Amino acid sequence: MQDAGKSVIVAFMLGESATRLTQSGFLNIDATLAAAYLEKGLFDTVYWLTYDANDAEVLAQLKAEGKIAQGIELLTPPSWANRGLGKLWYSVAAPWIHRQQFRAAEACICQQTSGSWTGFIGKLLFGTRFVYRYGHSLWRRHWDRKQWLRLAFSWPLDRILTRFSDHTLVCTHLDYHNNRHIRTVTLCPNFIDTRSINDLPPWAERQERAVYVGRLMSFKNVFNMVEACARVGWPLEVFGDGPLRQEMMAHAEKVGAEVIFHGIQPNEVIREHLPSFKYHLLVSNFEGMPKALLEGMAAGSLCLVTPIFGCTEIIDDGINGLVAGGEDVDSLVALFEKAKTADGQRLGEQAVAKIHSHYSLERVVELHQQALFDQPPIVSAQT
Repeated sequence: MQDAGKSVIVAFMLGESATRLTQSGFLNIDATLAAAYLEKGLFDTVYWLTYDANDAEVLAQLKAEGKIAQGIELLTPPSWANRGLGKLWYSVAAPWIHRQQFRAAEACICQQTSGSWTGFIGKLLFGTRFVYRYGHSLWRRHWDRKQWLRLAFSWPLDRILTRFSDHTLVCTHLDYHNNRHIRTVTLCPNFIDTRSINDLPPWAERQERAVYVGRLMSFKNVFNMVEACARVGWPLEVFGDGPLRQEMMAHAEKVGAEVIFHGIQPNEVIREHLPSFKYHLLVSNFEGMPKALLEGMAAGSLCLVTPIFGCTEIIDDGINGLVAGGEDVDSLVALFEKAKTADGQRLGEQAVAKIHSHYSLERVVELHQQALFDQPPIVSAQT
């Protein structure tokens, strides 16, 4: 293999593949960040450590179509890495299998807690700088769902990696607050590529419709969302899929809700459609740092959320969106009725302003650069 120059390894979440992310429309998030690394000259090569050998063909096709940067390369996994226990074995063995790249890399950064040990093992074996990055707190999710056996693994893992990684990037204020006494922890939120925010339609020209973007799962509170939309007379469009789709369709028919299910769409298609909606809904029971909410804010929509920490640290009630009093149907109905008479133009403009000031790609890349190269002082995105 030719000398890759300065390189970084991005360890994908356990079992994740570029193939699946391409199909679900979410690969562009990783591709955009990798391209920013390359464009800024931080690295000559960005290696993706994924779990599907078919990813090599997918990446070659995406490069040929000009959809990802040429400097992105795959650390090709073995054929068994995407099956059963093979995922776990590969997550442990990958640093040795790709030891040449791990030895030469400037650093390794992970996507989430799940699978993060790959980078930590690379640090132990070869001294590769390891940045522990996660978007949601895995142990907190296990705690909230009372999954005690999983918590017995995820909490000690998080503590070990936070203490012994070279740097930790957390996405939420809550995770930062809990670790603020550790010098090497930085608050670094998810990002929006603000370069793609074009002229947005004024509030008066938008459709009196609501949109939801995300997985169709119970913790997303989707049944209460559908029923509340029916009660206030809002048509709802849904981008995403999940195990509850059929039940949601049946529930929509039962409560008389007008719901259009678009299924999984490429992110660029979703972003093109979002500015046409007045209302962007995220009424979950649990969230980490919700990317979908940031997309709604960037579209200038009036974002309506539930009072959970993942949403309320982004949305300031009455300033750049509205927050419900609870997660039940009646609370959502009250929120939606309030939204009808709110100054949607002002709230949407403030939401866009916060995206530019707090969640821009440029700001996040700067924080990554500081963590990956140990460039003090580390400046957290604390406000």
